[in-house]
Amino acid sequence: MFNPPVVYPLLISRYEIETMTDQSTEPQRQPNQKASFIQWLIIATVLITALSLLAVHLPERLKLLLVYAVVYGLISGGVLTTLAIKFELSVKKTLILVIVCLTILGQSLVLYLSHQRYREMTLKRFKADQTSFAIDRVIATSEPPEDPKARKDYEQVLKQIREAKTERRKREKDLLKISSYLKHRISAIANLKAPWPHLFWFIELILCCLAAIWASRQVVRSDSNNTSAEKSIESKS
Repeated sequence: MFNPPVVYPLLISRYEIETMTDQSTEPQRQPNQKASFIQWLIIATVLITALSLLAVHLPERLKLLLVYAVVYGLISGGVLTTLAIKFELSVKKTLILVIVCLTILGQSLVLYLSHQRYREMTLKRFKADQTSFAIDRVIATSEPPEDPKARKDYEQVLKQIREAKTERRKREKDLLKISSYLKHRISAIANLKAPWPHLFWFIELILCCLAAIWASRQVVRSDSNNTSAEKSIESKS
């Protein structure tokens, strides 16, 4: 008696094995992706911090307005995307959004550190100015005249000196604020008052983020072209 080959059950069993294999490997991919993303995020944060420190300590002649922020965005977007590809992460909108957030964080760090340097320089300049101490010394050693009219003039002069000192201290405090630093940044171009210096920095931040997105997409496009070229070479061989 002829027994037909058992093909259908074999196909079913093979399909079940492949399905079970896919189901068993799928949960393993997700933790690997998460671990890779966490590692990438840690290294990316370190790189952004290092890039910000380097940007702060560049010579002033290289810190061109607008260009400085765009170059920062190009470097950060290109480097972080290349790093993501090395970690085999899919560079999609979510990852690009993370790159933009890291770029904003880096620019904020640059602003903070630059303001701290400007603050230190301003304080040194204040300490080097001995005018206030000299005036205080003169006032402390001088005696008011006995003549009533001269005494009145003397008190009037003292009042003006105290008002000038108060105004000077207020101006010194204003110079230590971050708004004063933003105004100082664009003083070579124009002497603008608030809120224009803040708006100018915000425009630079937007350009920096756009540059980071553009650089990220260029890296992804270049990587996809290289991958397709390698596949075509392998298929031909």
